[in-house]
Amino acid sequence: MFKREFTCPSCGAPLTQTVPGARSLVCTFCGQTSHINADSLKAFGEKKLLIDYGSVFDVGKEGRIGEKSFEVLGCLRFDYDDGFWDEWFVRFSDGEEGWIQEDDGSFVMFMETDEEKGLLPYENAQPGLFVNFSLKWSSVFVTSRSRARVNGGKGELPFRIVPGEKADYAEGIHGGDIISVEYLPSETRIFIGRPIVLTDKALTFATT
Repeated sequence: MFKREFTCPSCGAPLTQTVPGARSLVCTFCGQTSHINADSLKAFGEKKLLIDYGSVFDVGKEGRIGEKSFEVLGCLRFDYDDGFWDEWFVRFSDGEEGWIQEDDGSFVMFMETDEEKGLLPYENAQPGLFVNFSLKWSSVFVTSRSRARVNGGKGELPFRIVPGEKADYAEGIHGGDIISVEYLPSETRIFIGRPIVLTDKALTFATT
């Protein structure tokens, strides 16, 4: 199993990387976000320990969706005008990685697509209209979009974040899928998701 040990550049606490493609590590002790540069860490942004609002998730917890088990590796919290939502970075037992979005007691399992070109600009994502989110995802009905910011994170994350940076998003429906586009300062990413339902407190989910 891949594993690299680091030291937090802010407080000196031990940090562990288990995802080969991880780009950020957030210190559990002081909340410092650090970017991975080769074999070293560089601190970015203010220290930010996420407030625990009683989520069933946490870094290190394990769960199951259908027949697939997963481990929680990290978390991203986003703020927007009406509140906040969390996105939990998970790794399944078969090595696949994904995100579970938690927003006011509802959950969506998102998987990132590999599309990089032809992604919809934020300004063109008009709620109530059918638009092309990408070359593949055409005629998506836009349900929402919002100006948002990164509140902070936990654990390991597959891209570089800085607490306080903008993270606008747009979401829409295509058939039974939820299509989400996140607009970060350095890149735009597109995800496809399906709602899931928590069936008990042991992190067991069922698809809807």
